Amino acid sequence: MTTNHPSSPAAGNLSRPSSNLAVQKFGGSSLSTPEKIARVAHRVAEEVRKGRRLVLVASAMGGRTDALVQLAGALTDAPPARELDALLATGESASTALLAMALQQLGVPAVSLRGWQAGIRTEGPHGHARIASIDTSRLLAELDAGRVPVVCGFQGQSEAGDVTTLGRGGSDTTAVAVAAALGVTCEIYSDVPGVFSADPRFVRGARLVPCLRYEEMLAYAERGAKVLNEDAVATARDLGVPLHARATFAADEGTLVTSDVPMAPIVGVAMRREVYRIQGGPEAVDGLVRAHHGVQRREVAHGCHEALLVLREGTSADALQGVQVRGPYASVSVVGRRAPKLGDAIEAALDGVNVVAMERWTDETSTTCILPTEKGIDALCALHAALVEGRPAAPKREELRA
Repeated sequence: MTTNHPSSPAAGNLSRPSSNLAVQKFGGSSLSTPEKIARVAHRVAEEVRKGRRLVLVASAMGGRTDALVQLAGALTDAPPARELDALLATGESASTALLAMALQQLGVPAVSLRGWQAGIRTEGPHGHARIASIDTSRLLAELDAGRVPVVCGFQGQSEAGDVTTLGRGGSDTTAVAVAAALGVTCEIYSDVPGVFSADPRFVRGARLVPCLRYEEMLAYAERGAKVLNEDAVATARDLGVPLHARATFAADEGTLVTSDVPMAPIVGVAMRREVYRIQGGPEAVDGLVRAHHGVQRREVAHGCHEALLVLREGTSADALQGVQVRGPYASVSVVGRRAPKLGDAIEAALDGVNVVAMERWTDETSTTCILPTEKGIDALCALHAALVEGRPAAPKREELRA
């Protein structure tokens, strides 16, 4: 998804100081139970009482969107896109209403706002809409009245007046776009403390990365790091919104993503485990590239167009039509600026665990290796140990390899 710059007539007239105003987004894992919603409300209430002015953006409660998709699937194999959007949007509607109730229970004035009530206008198809503009007048009016606006992420209203959704991870993009319209920082809260140098579920020595440039974070997200949605990072970069990824229920400082830090030699190592190579005519390949995401490389070979493709969540490779499909493979990427002899260091690290890359290439922000799927974690651990920790490969977390 490409999000256009949100236009906001009201934001342009914002004369009062915004240094104590921020947008905070809470993910579904932070809102998955009434108890967790109450804990989020307590956190927000403490900040409000210290003088912070907040606009909240909420995802659906953890697992709710999948449950709604399954509910639709129980009735039809092909739910109409408009009605599916209307159904899925109820997940965020429920979580925002519950969070507003929890805040009011603590004596903090709050109001839940659906996407259209928050002035979010969209364009593009159902299920993959883009934010076209945000009219911040309602948000500013609620803030002036001393209330905390709690905005539904993931949704907006089309020109025709219909509810539309932004695709998986769209609540992050909503939060970034609202922050841009208000001219403030965006804080993304989830169940992890921030961005790590590798997935800590697989790599014992993974470290929290305190700060990143937009380009580094975007490359990292595109190559498999899942803390921040890649569309949201691209939007933050395009609109100049500082992003702060933090844990909801911990005091860690988290990871700041901005343009005002130097580029790191090595940011970390990221992995994808479901990468397919597709080959076919240009129209077929282009259509699949538009329909999916995580395209890591495209080329023309022997008159055929090829791409390495990461399928959208829930899509089977059997659904790919009109192309030859090979895979799945694993891709492991070392993210950071180009360094002398990096290729030699990568090859040596892989040799140390008897892994041979089927393919390897380098671009401006990363070096990527394509491997058999079963070798992905071996390569991830070896490259992190050698290039980030500066030591031989650490023992793998065997219980998480399956």
